[in-house]
Amino acid sequence: MEEVLEMSKKELDRYHIIQQLKCHKLTQSKAAALLNLSERQVRNLLVQFNTYGTKGLISKKRGHPSNRQTPIEVKREVLRLICENYEDFGPTLLREKLEEKHGVMFSNETLRKWMIENHLWIPNQKRRMKIHPLRKRKECFGEMIQIDGSHHDWFEGRAEKCVLIVFIDDATGKLTSLHFTPGESLDAYFLALEKHISRYGIPRSFYSDHFCVFEAGRQKEHLTQFTKALTTLGSELKLASTPQAKGRVERSNRTLQDRLIKEMRLENINSIEEGNHFLERFIERYNKKFSKEPMSGFDAHRPLEKSIDISRILSRYEERTITKDLIFQFHNKFYQILEPIYLPKGKKIEVREVKGRIRTYFNDHEIRVVALDKLFEEAPAQKLRWKEKKYSPRLLSHPWKHGFHLKTKDQELKRAI
Repeated sequence: MEEVLEMSKKELDRYHIIQQLKCHKLTQSKAAALLNLSERQVRNLLVQFNTYGTKGLISKKRGHPSNRQTPIEVKREVLRLICENYEDFGPTLLREKLEEKHGVMFSNETLRKWMIENHLWIPNQKRRMKIHPLRKRKECFGEMIQIDGSHHDWFEGRAEKCVLIVFIDDATGKLTSLHFTPGESLDAYFLALEKHISRYGIPRSFYSDHFCVFEAGRQKEHLTQFTKALTTLGSELKLASTPQAKGRVERSNRTLQDRLIKEMRLENINSIEEGNHFLERFIERYNKKFSKEPMSGFDAHRPLEKSIDISRILSRYEERTITKDLIFQFHNKFYQILEPIYLPKGKKIEVREVKGRIRTYFNDHEIRVVALDKLFEEAPAQKLRWKEKKYSPRLLSHPWKHGFHLKTKDQELKRAI
C-alpha cells in the first residue's frame, strides 16, 4: 500500500525545484535564488532527497511540540488562577491583573488562545451592523462633554442596583466625573456637574440624550432646570438623536461595566458610599490608560468666577407666593421670613433646596427663613391651668341663699332698733 505524504505549499515547491536540480536542468545557484536559500542549504536538501526520497523534504518538527512552548505546569497554574479569581475577565484586563497581582506575564493573544481552548472565553462573532458615519473629535479639551447615566448591577448583588453618572470629554476620551446614585435624577447630574466644574472649570457645551432631565417633553419651548442652570453658567446643551451619535460615552459605559465592576470586586467594595470614594482613584488609572492627547493644546474650560454661587445655581429651583404675614409653603411645611424687609403680599420669592437645606432669595438677595414648627418649639411653653369658677345664684330667694337671706334681715332689724 502506497504511503500518503502531507506536504505544505512551501515543501511542494521545494520538491519541484530539487527534482529539476537533480535532473541537471537548474544550477545550485539558480535553485538557491528561487528558494531564497543559500547554496549550502540547497545541497543539504539534495542529499536528504537522494537519501530519503520525498519524505526527506518534509520538516522533522511536524507533529512534535515546539521547544519554545510554555511548560504545561505553568499553563495549568495560570488556568487555575483564572478559574478561581478571574473567570469572567477578558484577555486584556486579565493580562493586566495577572501581571499586577501575581507577577505572571503573558501576551493578550496567548491568554486568549488558552481561554478559548478551555471554554473560558467566547470570541466576538461578526455581526451585520448599521453603518453610522464617524463624527470628528472636538479639537480642544472642554469643548464638549458627553454625559449619560448607566443603569446596571454595579455591585453584583452586594448592594442595590444603581446608576453611574458618566461625564467624558469628547476631544480626549478622558473621564472627568463619575458618581454613583440610586436613580438617574436631576440632583445626581447636578452633583456630577459640580465635581467637574470644581476640578476643570465650566465647559463650552454638553452632549446628552433626550432624557427628561434634559428635555421638557412635548413642551419643547420650556427649559428644564438642568438647561436653565447651564444657561446661567454660559454653557450649551445639545441633544443626540441616536445612541450612536454619542458613541464615546456609550462605549465608555460598556468598558466601565466590565472593568469597574471587577475592580470593585477585587477591592471588596459593597456600597454606593464606598464606590464613590473609590471612583477618584479609578478615574486616574482609567485616564492614564485610555485618554488621548487633544489636537489642540488650548483648554476650552472657562474658570469659575468667585462671585458665582455654584451651590445656588446647581440646585432645584421653585417659586413661592408669600402671604401678608410673610409666610410661604414648601414641601408641605410653612416657613416664616425673618428678614425685616418690605415684601408686599402676593410677591414671589425664589426657593432652592441645597443639600437638604432651604435657601430663599428675593431680587438676588438671600433672606433668612425658619420653619414654623421649629419657631414654636423654640418659644417658651406656657403652662395653662383651668381655673374653676364657683356657681353663685343671683336671686336671693334661691334655696342656697335662704339662710344667708334671713341672717341679713335680722342684722338690718337690729341696726334699725
